[in-house]
Amino acid sequence: MDKWEVYMEINQLLKQGFSKTKVAKKLGISRSTIYRYLKRNPKEMAEWMDSIQMREKKAGCT
Repeated sequence: MDKWEVYMEINQLLKQGFSKTKVAKKLGISRSTIYRYLKRNPKEMAEWMDSIQMREKKAGCT
């Protein structure tokens, strides 16, 4: 599941009434990740994803 799918799933599960803790357990991510994603609105999330996709990998890393 990519970051955008996780973001959408978090929001969907919260709208269904799941707690943040239950969402984190269901998705296999930490609660801090949930809070980090929730700080962003959809536009900010899209911009953040674009920025991390454009980063170059460090030389020597596999």
